[in-house]
Amino acid sequence: MARRSHGTVVHTDDIAARHWLWSGLQALPPRQRDVLVLRYYEARTETEAADILGCSVPAIKRRTNHGLRRLSSHLGPDAVLIMQRVAR
Repeated sequence: MARRSHGTVVHTDDIAARHWLWSGLQALPPRQRDVLVLRYYEARTETEAADILGCSVPAIKRRTNHGLRRLSSHLGPDAVLIMQRVAR
């Protein structure tokens, strides 16, 4: 099932997945959540995320890795794949 939103078709499954992911992101520590939002929802590069958050690129890589692992343990192994598909 789909509905129109701003001239495009948005699948209700994607909307549900976004809400599900957002609830999982809220359970993460702020630093991990911030990195995942910048990297996946805002499609920022590691360098851009590092500049925005005032840290190094290696720190961004660590926080991304830890955040994705924590998200997967909280929501299940498919969480990362679903996030890559629907976050943008």
